[in-house]
Amino acid sequence: MVSGRTILRYLRKLDEYLGQFRYEQSKYFEQLIGIALSRLLYLPFYTLDNDDEMIRHRVVWKGSDRGGTLSCAPQGEPDIIAYCYGFYLIVEATQKTGAGQWTDEFAQALRHKNNFVRARNVNPTAVYIVLVTPKLHEDTFCSLHNHPSREHKFVPLETDVLVRILQTSILAFTMKHLELRKMFNRIPECLENSSSLSDFQIALEKELRTWQKEVLRQEKRAFIGVKSYEAMQKIPRASVAVSEILQSLLKHPFVGQYLKIVGEELSVSEIERILVDESLGRRAGKTIQTDEPLFECVPCADFKGRGLRLIGAVESINK
Repeated sequence: MVSGRTILRYLRKLDEYLGQFRYEQSKYFEQLIGIALSRLLYLPFYTLDNDDEMIRHRVVWKGSDRGGTLSCAPQGEPDIIAYCYGFYLIVEATQKTGAGQWTDEFAQALRHKNNFVRARNVNPTAVYIVLVTPKLHEDTFCSLHNHPSREHKFVPLETDVLVRILQTSILAFTMKHLELRKMFNRIPECLENSSSLSDFQIALEKELRTWQKEVLRQEKRAFIGVKSYEAMQKIPRASVAVSEILQSLLKHPFVGQYLKIVGEELSVSEIERILVDESLGRRAGKTIQTDEPLFECVPCADFKGRGLRLIGAVESINK
């Protein structure tokens, strides 16, 4: 299975990735966007060949992949459908950057959404129409801006924006689907309040930075807790000083990336508090020389058992 970071690399170097396929780029672009959404949402990825409606929450690329031979989604079908927790995405993935974006892609996406709502009997406001493209065209922006709709939520995403959203989800791997929905609610507001495509892109960049910080700050404890646990496991001793954990984290490229986005620093006291609160570490005395706290890892089976008991308690409430 291709990792989220690999997909992130493909999206960042999109021309290089698609350049491998010459005359079949549209098929591989659709597939790439489908897999990217799967990794972003932490949902299983299916194609037209193996879709399983028994799996309630999933990402389905309506194209086909038979033995490495790809086919685009058939006419009359959306390219991708994401069945998220509490909402849905009807996705058109197109390399078109000209005027045909609106007439060829978004117009049919609206039909796909209406068909989906009727077939599934779902609330129309829970369905988002998403266009993923390398570059948004001015005509597409004008059409969306001049025809705002409370019923239809249009979410145009340039691939550079998708990269930022996927990067956030990979770093904040415990991010809730509701956080993505929050961002998707902000994008139509940016469309409505912007007077030009460039204004929209500036406004969206501002919203994206704010959203990234909000999400990463909310999930910081889980991220730092897991990375601290990882650092302890890599030190060949039963107990580890908190300052050693801190030094290891400060050298970690993903931790540095995380802290840079949220604009915060990391301290020994914060690591100590997170390890205890997240049940990933337990105090194991102090160092003789400096009287510094020592920590040891909570056994994986112990941590897993506690997590399963929490899940069971929440599930019993929702029965």
